[in-house]
Amino acid sequence: MAVDTKTLIATIVSEVLHRLEQPAGPVALVLAPAYDGLKREVQNRLGGNAQVYFQGNEPSGQPDLYVLPELSCSDLADLAVGRGGSIAMRSVLELLLQGKDVRTLGFAWRAHAQTAPYALRRLYEGHVATLATYGLTELAAQSPESVSVPHTPVTAEHVTMAAAKGARTLRVPHCAVVTPLAQEAAAGHNMTILKNL
Repeated sequence: MAVDTKTLIATIVSEVLHRLEQPAGPVALVLAPAYDGLKREVQNRLGGNAQVYFQGNEPSGQPDLYVLPELSCSDLADLAVGRGGSIAMRSVLELLLQGKDVRTLGFAWRAHAQTAPYALRRLYEGHVATLATYGLTELAAQSPESVSVPHTPVTAEHVTMAAAKGARTLRVPHCAVVTPLAQEAAAGHNMTILKNL
């Protein structure tokens, strides 16, 4: 099968131009050694166009933000009172003093939120709030625009689960039966139920 050279060149040029038109995502420097799982997590939270770098492989220019992996209980407490208990946390304090955007993928204390004494939970919640005033916040996962339910009937539980993910649209099969409670729940969450054609 012969390939028309002009058509092939036009296709390649079109694809290159299309990729060049894609907006560049944010540049993030993760304040930790590189590993694939961490890179995927940061890219998922920032979006597919994010450029993720790690310590030892810094970007040529200034990053848009700095990302910490999960912040331990002791590091959280130290940072909240302006103390860096390790070299890494002293670097984080320096970044905050420079007004840089620093985020964390999570706070370790939350794994014990259901079992920790009330006073300890309140203490850590206060530390999280204090760090937010310093400019260190959690890097939230991006909310999907829509969530699909592949089966019928569609219940209020499906709507609630989609709302918990931050979705604004629930996509259901064309022939799906949507229960009245699901319709009420969708209205309560300001969500649209869209039947796929």
